Amino acid sequence: MVERSLVSALSRPLGQPQPLAPVRAASRRDAAPLDDGALVGRVLAGDRAGEEALYRRHAPSVLRLATRLLRSNEDASDVLQDAFVSAFEDLGSLREPEAFRAWVHRIAVRLVHRRFRRRRLLGLLGLDRKNDQVSLESLADESASQEARVELRWLDAALARLDDKDRIAWMLRHVEGQALDEVAAICDCSLATAKRRIAAADLVVRRHLDGAAS
Repeated sequence: MVERSLVSALSRPLGQPQPLAPVRAASRRDAAPLDDGALVGRVLAGDRAGEEALYRRHAPSVLRLATRLLRSNEDASDVLQDAFVSAFEDLGSLREPEAFRAWVHRIAVRLVHRRFRRRRLLGLLGLDRKNDQVSLESLADESASQEARVELRWLDAALARLDDKDRIAWMLRHVEGQALDEVAAICDCSLATAKRRIAAADLVVRRHLDGAAS
């Protein structure tokens, strides 16, 4: 498992995403925060303020996740917007409204996989552009030590060796701090599969970090 210092070094916020679209100002009855289930109900009833509230509540974590997985600010921003557009279009199919957060993260991860496939295709055609790549070190908190930054560079190299599915599961578990059942839900796989992917990634990461440190 990665040292906690590496996880804490990646705690720097990525900025506040812009709203999907202008919405009306919140009324007095909107002043008290509502849970996700109640907000989903409002959106289904046609309340645009409910969309805005859900977006503002969950967009930062979706953007952070997409940026760390894709290592591209531009691609992550596109995934953020597409994930929420898709979520609001298909909101009626959400069986558990209170599980909106996990659901929109699952949509984002599905879009991340599409980006990975697109990159591979562009790479085969010699058209892949890497000028927007974001390293884990660049996402580190300003207070991160030099030692932590060096380890993040090693971790970057280790993660580059992983299969996309293994890397995403590992990042969700060890960087995003998701519980195992949440990882399985977001990756749309069984708990056993999530554990297997994380274990496979753990092995590669541990071997690489041990070799880099020796």
